[in-house]
Amino acid sequence: MNPNEEPSKAPDKILIGVTGRAGSGKSTFARMLAEGRAMCLDADKIARELYRNPTIYKNLAETFGKKIFTNEGAVDRKLLGKIVFSDPEKLRQLNSIIHPALIAELKHRIAQSSQRVVIIDAALLLDWKIGSECDLLIAVESDENLLLERLANKGIEAKYTRSILKNQHSDEEFRRICHLIIENNGDLNELSLKANKIWQRMIEPLLKE
Repeated sequence: MNPNEEPSKAPDKILIGVTGRAGSGKSTFARMLAEGRAMCLDADKIARELYRNPTIYKNLAETFGKKIFTNEGAVDRKLLGKIVFSDPEKLRQLNSIIHPALIAELKHRIAQSSQRVVIIDAALLLDWKIGSECDLLIAVESDENLLLERLANKGIEAKYTRSILKNQHSDEEFRRICHLIIENNGDLNELSLKANKIWQRMIEPLLKE
């Protein structure tokens, strides 16, 4: 985190951070938590949109070469992922290109939101100052065999999956830093019930303060 980074949180907003390892189901949980009652910002989705930004596009081309683009000129995220998750220095380079713009966009959308509660869904939330500003920081956790199965169902190779997980925080780190751990080893109905309980028990009281 950059200690000089501008505060992200407006006084009237309640920020809920949802994080976790790849395949944990954090994005699904974040959407369930937000449904009909909060704004949900998916950091990965916003990052995909930023790949089309001319400055970022140019920086990516200069750093990684033309091989990372499809014939149509779009960024091949799967190929780029394989490159950066097998080389820590390349991952650092990618993050230095994307993260400043991504965090700025998150702040902008938080400030512009008409919803009082804003949920931030981001795997790297623990690395950003905005994570420490969350009123409630939730990590979604799953057994590793389920992580691998879910990612395999998305067409991600096991070798590539393990590279991704190796470059992410461990469950132990999430447990140490986050306010709350949600286990996601069941079905979607069970996860939805957990999301509703968390809203009622932990977020609704914040709205009354």
